[in-house]
Amino acid sequence: MFDRKKYKKYALSMLKKRWQIPLLMTLVCLILMTLLELPNIRSISSNYYTIAHFGTEVITETESETSLYSNLREFFSILIQYVLIFAQLSVYLKMSRSPNPVSGKDFIEGFALWARAILSCLWETLWTFLWMLLFIIPGFVKHYAYSMTKYLVIEFEELSVTKALRVSIAITRGHKAELFIMDLSFLGWLILATLSCGVGLLWLIPYREMSMINAYHSLLKEAVTSGIITKDDLEG
Repeated sequence: MFDRKKYKKYALSMLKKRWQIPLLMTLVCLILMTLLELPNIRSISSNYYTIAHFGTEVITETESETSLYSNLREFFSILIQYVLIFAQLSVYLKMSRSPNPVSGKDFIEGFALWARAILSCLWETLWTFLWMLLFIIPGFVKHYAYSMTKYLVIEFEELSVTKALRVSIAITRGHKAELFIMDLSFLGWLILATLSCGVGLLWLIPYREMSMINAYHSLLKEAVTSGIITKDDLEG
């Protein structure tokens, strides 16, 4: 049974007296992600300036000269963000499995997952995009069907990325709407975090991620218990 309130309550309980590393980890990642976006911000500002002073013809020429570089830069920026996300999730998963304190070393060790992080996120993004080509709603639904893939890839090191995605589809069957509603339940906190100039994100992101991981553990346990998947499905 999917119990959103319980997952969120457990998340706060798990974070209690262990906020320091999640806060520092979130701050570091937000700073790095912001730095990765600076070239895009500068490019947009430059384009507005060029249009205002020289017209659209000049901006068209400038865009054609730099489009390849910009696309490559954006692609690698996305890959780095994938790796940062996986490093954070590896810490949250460890926190969800044990009441012991975590350290910065756990976060650093999470970067060893860089290859699986990139493969997993690219594979998930590819399938979501293909469904989006049909229509927005199917792509949106599949986003939640694939949402447990990253946790499976981190927790089961021998599990292939393609198989992890299939397992995610299996364990989220019948629960995608509940996962969506759970995401919506953080909307008010997101608005408050935005009004605080983003400072509130330092608390919101760990809270949300721990809640989702609790949902993941529950869905996985339910699927194994009911025979939807077997332990063999979590290997190879």
